[in-house]
Amino acid sequence: MNPADLRKLQALPVGEKLMLVEVLWQSIGESGDEPSVSDAEKKELDSRWERFERDPSRALTIEQFDALVKARRG
Repeated sequence: MNPADLRKLQALPVGEKLMLVEVLWQSIGESGDEPSVSDAEKKELDSRWERFERDPSRALTIEQFDALVKARRG
């Protein structure tokens, strides 16, 4: 994508941008491709999972997470 195309997309109204996001998201799901995960990312994910398994009480419920995000957004 060239810079001119990107500027055109950025200038679209929010509704059209959301429609494009939905179309792109669906195409990603239908592609069957999976993103690559580096060894460092795998190691970090394993570490986080181990911390969760040691103490699941530290994890947030979805409601707690939503409240935290909303509070940070103001």
